[in-house]
Amino acid sequence: MGFGALSELSRMVSAVVATPKRAVIVTDASLASAHGLEVSRALIDAGFTVEDLSFPSGEHVSTLAYAMQLFEALDRSAITADDVIVALGGVEVCSLVTYCAGSWCGGTTYVLLPTTLDAMVTSATTMTPLDTSSSSQMVHVEPRASLAVCDLFLLADCSEDELRSGYVELIMAALIDSRRQWERMDSILPGAVSGEEVPLYDLIGMAQSARVRVLTSANPSARNAIQFGRTTARALKRCLGDAVPDYALLAEGMRFEARLAHDVTDFDVDDVFALDDLLDEAGIGEVPFDLGCGRFIEALKDTRFKRSNRLMFSLPRHPGTIRFSVVDDEVLERHARAYLASRAELMDGPR
Repeated sequence: MGFGALSELSRMVSAVVATPKRAVIVTDASLASAHGLEVSRALIDAGFTVEDLSFPSGEHVSTLAYAMQLFEALDRSAITADDVIVALGGVEVCSLVTYCAGSWCGGTTYVLLPTTLDAMVTSATTMTPLDTSSSSQMVHVEPRASLAVCDLFLLADCSEDELRSGYVELIMAALIDSRRQWERMDSILPGAVSGEEVPLYDLIGMAQSARVRVLTSANPSARNAIQFGRTTARALKRCLGDAVPDYALLAEGMRFEARLAHDVTDFDVDDVFALDDLLDEAGIGEVPFDLGCGRFIEALKDTRFKRSNRLMFSLPRHPGTIRFSVVDDEVLERHARAYLASRAELMDGPR
């Protein structure tokens, strides 16, 4: 990780396989023209013959349909388990390669070159689940990348939405990490939002360590800590559609579930408000919408039961401890009504 890290790619990637032979670069059309040549030259210098597979820019590629396209491309390129698949792109491209490389020939070496902040924070430890033809975010595997290279220079080309998506993940990682890290966030996050080098290093490194620690925990409940806010985010997406960016829905999910946690796990109200303040600092305001309580609760239950036979939420007890918790229907409905009323009030004007 670092500013200009891609300049060292040739040296690093030559060590991921015993004998460099073939490589496929998976990206989208805009990145292929902007950075694909640099990556291709680095792979050629390392001894690989290179083929490119670029998807149309702006396409939603984290689907099983695109996975089948990638499998066909790997077959045409005669990629074996001893070759390399390289993902150059955001979360969706990295997730698609993670899934396909993990399955191709029983597991093929792959390298992640994330180009957005959220991908730099998450792609080495989790992938965004792929959509099926009828359901969203259902199919995923555990990432096992041989190398992930985060060139922080690439963040200068990110959109505001791509950066804010990363800020949400950094805030969540701090809550997962520890009380000490959580209390440092109000002094470090502004520097990261401003693009300062040291705070970015600090927070991305912290996030990687925190995510690895919970995902490798012996406690199965603790391994679900990174699901904090995501059940509500999926439910809101089901109700509101694509009009609201995913990062804003995840922020809303974190706000709602933090308030649930105050009631269910005695999560400190000061930490609830600290979460609100950090999201505001990152430029992620509350989302105005008008939604019926019955429809919202139905969506919450449907999205949860799609993935589990139990209605449980990953709720914080305190910074550093997030666990699966049962929420009574009465508590869920009370908080849902208060939350939806507050969002309906925002319809009259921005916060």
